[in-house]
Amino acid sequence: MFGRIYSKYPEILLSSFSQMHDSYKKVAKTKRINNNLFQSIYLSFFGIPEIGFQVRSLYFEKIINQKLKHRKIKSILDAGSGIGTYSFWLAKSYPKAKVYGGDIDQEKLGFSTSFAKKLNVKNISFGYLDVTRKPQGKDRYNLIVSIDVLEHIENYKKVLENFYTLLDPGGYVYIHTPQLNQKRIFKSLQKWEHEGHVHEGYLPQDLKKTLEQAGFKILVLKETFGFFGKLAWELNHMSFKKGFLFSGLTYPLLYVIASIDLLFDNNNGLGTAILAKKK
Repeated sequence: MFGRIYSKYPEILLSSFSQMHDSYKKVAKTKRINNNLFQSIYLSFFGIPEIGFQVRSLYFEKIINQKLKHRKIKSILDAGSGIGTYSFWLAKSYPKAKVYGGDIDQEKLGFSTSFAKKLNVKNISFGYLDVTRKPQGKDRYNLIVSIDVLEHIENYKKVLENFYTLLDPGGYVYIHTPQLNQKRIFKSLQKWEHEGHVHEGYLPQDLKKTLEQAGFKILVLKETFGFFGKLAWELNHMSFKKGFLFSGLTYPLLYVIASIDLLFDNNNGLGTAILAKKK
């Protein structure tokens, strides 16, 4: 399960959790985490106990391992690295590659940089990156990862063009975004919106077309959060309202349910995962 490395840092997880949605901010304020032995053991075993994060991570891990495991990847950009979850996974999976985590959040960049030193991860670094600006330096990458970033950006087409520029010929980009017009199971979540989203999501075919117009060849297009992923995520979200203890008790079962999602070709999913190659 993703996020086990943060077992001794529950406060940074709580900070990230509160930024996921307005309703999570209220929970985070009233349900503070005490850094004790039980919580550390729980996090070290189950990882970050948020189903949405885990579903995105499961698809990411599966697609990258299936399609790129035996490729020579020497340089990787995690565009929108946050607290570095995917950056650290990539650094471990590709020990001979140089991984750069870029973000606009200086607090998260500071934590990630400090955390890398504590873990003694040598092939990783973090720094400021605005993906909306035209690349100025000469740095180029074999792989760019951008997970749930595009929905926060007005001109996402420009970002995809920037990714194309930042990639070496034959390089890969992995993108995950929410879908537009999401169909939910429970009525209480029908009007789910995120204040940080400029776009609530993208239709898979529209995103595919935009990537192709930018010069990419689509290798994988998967709808994520199908019925099982959606069900587990919605139940997990509702469990937070009852507190972290209740959520923690129900999370292991919901994780198993969410894992089933990867066994199916989903339709009407909540998200889209795409792996594309620079022509």
